Amino acid sequence: MGHITVSLEDKDERKLRAITSQKYRNKKGSMAKVISECLGLLEKESARERAMARQLRWMDKGFKLGKLLVKNREELYDRKL
Repeated sequence: MGHITVSLEDKDERKLRAITSQKYRNKKGSMAKVISECLGLLEKESARERAMARQLRWMDKGFKLGKLLVKNREELYDRKL
């Protein structure tokens, strides 16, 4: 386990302490747990954004689905409308 010293704005420190006290009742190591949970959420969000970007690139590139065998509805259903 590593140690990191972080400098926060006063309002951000108050928010962090408030979240920590609500969730874990100021138990030992609770601030580290809250920060770890936030990092996990950020990681999930980042992975989701990368996946969405990849899907959009695939959609822009397109897919070869073969050629069109039926040109109109009548050919498909063998009937005249």
